[in-house]
Amino acid sequence: MLQIFRDKAQSTFIQAIVLVIALVFIFWGVGTNMMSNREAAIVVNDEEISFQDYQKVYDQLLSNYRQQFGGSVPEELLQNLGLSQQVKNQLIQGSLLRQGATAMGLMASADEVQRRIQGMVQFQENNFFNIEKYKSTLKNNRLTPHTFEANMRYDMLSGKAVASIGGFAAIVSDTEILDRFQQDKESISILFTKISPSDFQAKVNVEEEKILAWFDQNKEAYKTAPRIKLKFLSFSYDNETENLTVSDEQIESRYQENLDRYQIPEKRHARHILLKADENSSAETLTTQLAKAEEVRAKAIAGEDFTELARTFSEGPTKDTGGDLGNFSKGQMVKPFDDAVFSMQEGEISEVVKTRFGYHVILLEKILPATTQPLAEVREALLKEIKSSLARPAVFQKANAAYEGIIAAGSLQEYARLNPDAIILETDYFSRSALPEKLDKSPIIQDTAFSLKSGELSSLLESPDGYSILYAEAIEEPTIPELESVRTKVTEDYITEQAKSLAIEKGKELLAALKSGTSFSEAGKTHGLETKEATLLRNSTGPETNGFPSALLQKTFSLSSDSPLPDEAATVGTDLFLYQFKGRTLPDPATLTAEEKERYRTEILSTKQDRLLIAWLRHQEKNASIYSNKNL
Repeated sequence: MLQIFRDKAQSTFIQAIVLVIALVFIFWGVGTNMMSNREAAIVVNDEEISFQDYQKVYDQLLSNYRQQFGGSVPEELLQNLGLSQQVKNQLIQGSLLRQGATAMGLMASADEVQRRIQGMVQFQENNFFNIEKYKSTLKNNRLTPHTFEANMRYDMLSGKAVASIGGFAAIVSDTEILDRFQQDKESISILFTKISPSDFQAKVNVEEEKILAWFDQNKEAYKTAPRIKLKFLSFSYDNETENLTVSDEQIESRYQENLDRYQIPEKRHARHILLKADENSSAETLTTQLAKAEEVRAKAIAGEDFTELARTFSEGPTKDTGGDLGNFSKGQMVKPFDDAVFSMQEGEISEVVKTRFGYHVILLEKILPATTQPLAEVREALLKEIKSSLARPAVFQKANAAYEGIIAAGSLQEYARLNPDAIILETDYFSRSALPEKLDKSPIIQDTAFSLKSGELSSLLESPDGYSILYAEAIEEPTIPELESVRTKVTEDYITEQAKSLAIEKGKELLAALKSGTSFSEAGKTHGLETKEATLLRNSTGPETNGFPSALLQKTFSLSSDSPLPDEAATVGTDLFLYQFKGRTLPDPATLTAEEKERYRTEILSTKQDRLLIAWLRHQEKNASIYSNKNL
């Protein structure tokens, strides 16, 4: 019930620590009133949320995105994701849920908390709760039983608030079920054709005057990247570590002191098929996507290749890799997904799992048991780490002395004259895409280099590899190149754009012919286009659509005999599609089985409860006193 908000109303703080609950967001450790409003990150009706709690949530969310994108997330994507706002929204909603529970008179008694903790398998031995294991696990993770149990009570209060609010939506009528059944099972027949710009490229006349005009109108798109010419000093840790010796005892000691770093928790290798849906999706979309997921799961259970099913049906970023999520440990996925994967056996296919991303079908491929990396495997890394730590003070002293020397001399040139032994490296002009070999490649070095003005000296810059001092000798501003130097690219772009325009014109001509009464097949033949027919369900996917893109399904179901044509051709990727309504078939109510009826009842009830909770949260937020620190 209310699965979307269950994902958000529980805590990741404790679970990330003791591997109990795996969520993206946390709502614990707030409400302590230990600081003034000016020092709090967020205040919700006098309940304070600290910067520390905010940062924990932010770091966990960022970690989850990095996991999804293979270890790194482009800066532009991070900005578009709005991480800070996501974190603030989740913390505020969690606070409102707890406050709502208190206002409703809801409580989580000590006995309830105790039973919940005793039921956690992480604190059990031989299927029984073990108090010593409980205490030692918390102690190892710097938690006290009092703190853990208080936070568990917060979590349970949020859950009770969700359940209480959802309880007001408890009735689903037979009429609602029949309407949903007919929407889900109705089919529509269409005629359609695809218009590809690539088919028109040969028809584009490439004339010099037109190329010149195109380049003149679009020359900003061909502007060169900014380039910079540097002088710089580099102080690498590696240069200081060559003559350092480290004993076996030092390495062994460092290993034992940081043994927790080498604990590799149990990991699981899974694939999944995602049918997208989120909290803003309509009831119709939720129903359609769930039905798709059930059908795909049935295919997988029947023995169809899961990897190929993922490539065909998944709507997630792992579609092209057959749904492969790689290896991940407990706590790296949202709770419903995490719970499902870590309760499965190798080779097992899950039930349909609902998360805030949509509906998932999961295949657990392999279980990798928890291990500890042996010293032999990490010895070289430890050796480098120890040497770097030993070298760091000396490297900093050299770098800082050089920087102070430059400042005292008044310029890098004067410093070089006074210190003829100083190694000052020089570059030719370079761009971000072609960095000089000896320049530190760390992002802070790159970002600083391209933020300097001509003749400007940087501060003393630290990176994981050492220190650098940069001087911008000259800057080459972006320029618009001569046409001849980019003629090939310009010509290609011109042909692509003109072909697209020709395709659009063809679509308009065809649509005008259809609206004038010409049959679809005749109009298609006249314009040299292939006419196809497809019978579509709202959840149609795969070959049965005869090549009609699923992205246009909802648009086709808005057509009718009275309005059989769209207002314009629809674009999917680079192609245009034009389609015409042919007929509609509604399902026979007598074919609605008892099992289907119960499934629809559950789905409709869940949707009602989700929408009710969303409305409640929006109302609470609108009437709440919410302070957000300007530094967030």
